[in-house]
Amino acid sequence: MKYKLFIAVALISIFYQFDAKAQQKLGEGKIELIQSETLEVKNGLRYILPGPNSQVIFVRDSTYMYCDLAIQNPKNKNVEAFGNILIKEKKGAILKGDTLYYNNSSNIAEMHGNVVLVDSTTTLYSNELFYNLSTRNAFYYSGGKVIDNGSILTSKKGNYFAASQAITFKGDVVLEDTVKNQDLYTDTLTYFTPTKDAFFHTETKIVTEDGNLIADRGSYNTTTGVTNFEGKVNLDSEDYTLLGDRMYSDRNKDLNIVKGNVYLLSKQENAIALGDDLIYRENYGNSKISARDGKYAVMKRPFGDSDSLFLAADTLLTINDTINNIRQLHAYYDVKLFSNQLLGKCDSLIYDYNDSTITMFRDPILWKDQQQIKADLIEAYIANNEIDSIVLTDNSFVIQQDTLGNYNQIKGRDMVARFINSDIRRLNVNGNCQTIYFALEADTLTMGMNKIDCSAMVMYFADSSKLEKMSFKKTVDAMFIPPHEVEEPETRLKGFKLRFNEKPDKAIFVTRKKIAIDITEEDEEELPKSLPPKIQTNAPIDLEKKFIPRNKN
Repeated sequence: MKYKLFIAVALISIFYQFDAKAQQKLGEGKIELIQSETLEVKNGLRYILPGPNSQVIFVRDSTYMYCDLAIQNPKNKNVEAFGNILIKEKKGAILKGDTLYYNNSSNIAEMHGNVVLVDSTTTLYSNELFYNLSTRNAFYYSGGKVIDNGSILTSKKGNYFAASQAITFKGDVVLEDTVKNQDLYTDTLTYFTPTKDAFFHTETKIVTEDGNLIADRGSYNTTTGVTNFEGKVNLDSEDYTLLGDRMYSDRNKDLNIVKGNVYLLSKQENAIALGDDLIYRENYGNSKISARDGKYAVMKRPFGDSDSLFLAADTLLTINDTINNIRQLHAYYDVKLFSNQLLGKCDSLIYDYNDSTITMFRDPILWKDQQQIKADLIEAYIANNEIDSIVLTDNSFVIQQDTLGNYNQIKGRDMVARFINSDIRRLNVNGNCQTIYFALEADTLTMGMNKIDCSAMVMYFADSSKLEKMSFKKTVDAMFIPPHEVEEPETRLKGFKLRFNEKPDKAIFVTRKKIAIDITEEDEEELPKSLPPKIQTNAPIDLEKKFIPRNKN
């Protein structure tokens, strides 16, 4: 036994002589053999075998390499190793595989077969891996997989940077989030293992149970679920389609923000909303679309057989409270309505989807053909996507221009107008009723002016909202004035004011513009940028060019 040990020590001392003057430590700066059973020299190469219950062990600096069989070139110190390869760093990774080629000059280990790289936060699997023991960077070209925190990342090519604990993936990249049950598909992605942030740099698709999302670039945190997408973001689900330039989502805070060219399609309502900013809170079922830079937020929905209702405002707020069965659209600040049936404007508005009611607040006014309808509060009821009735509350005032340019007027406390096929057919007026109505002959000659005061009245209209007959209750005063006796002050009821020039133009619903103004970048409130931290590479690596470190001779 002593004789065998003496031979082993002698062989090692022959092939691995130390420089006594430099007093260099074992394995420092170059690879050294520290354990083997036998060593044979054939064709200028050293064949190193382990003992029956041990492995061949090499060391360089503080890194140890274990294997079942090793072949070393004595000139350049390069090593080929086979069987149960294990590379273990003192403060770094553990690398396992079936076969190894180690280049002593570059200090790069090329591992093949069932390769596993285990670092403090990451486990990487591949069939072929190159590991630089100096920089502690790893890279693969023939497919790899990283498992971390319930996420599985696969790609054709990849780089691992130990200093930054970052991994770059390229080619058929798939991030499978097994916790949140969603998958991400892209071509180029950077993943930071300490923060669990994934940054993608090319068009990316995320598939979830709720729908699919496509974006040009952005970031995704696999732990918090916080996402930040940029560049033509498209989110499509069973209920809606959402587009925008940037999209930010934090599920833990129930906060979803979209900025720039917002497009929201409600498939259930077949309604489209456009704006500059959107905030959506899923738990409350609320979404708010707002406008900036001198624009309107706009909604379009079906209205009648071949008509559409356009709604413009500074802000559109949708409430979908399933618990309390509240489904409403709130529009506020400078609200405008447009359709072939009806035009209108007010300061704020509520559209109730459950009973199809439009309620207008603060200086509401409507226009129907040549009619102007005004009150302190206006409620329009919709049936089968058409106007069914309009209720006017307090200070009601209706003005209608006839074919000769006269203004028929109806004034009262409250009014109810009934419609058939979008034409007014009956008008009930209650409280302090006053009316001025011009009698015409064949729509070509004014016969005179009727002026009536009463407590209540009902007016019936024929097709095209033409007055057919009237009935009055508790008449206080009534007179007929011949045309030659009509004086201008008498043709107007108190409070008369023409506002036909305020009718909304369809152009604002198409362009969304209010007025032309100069836009500055400071006007926009920025979302968090989805830029990855700078990676400490230590040495540049070209993913497009395969590195082959062999130099045996």
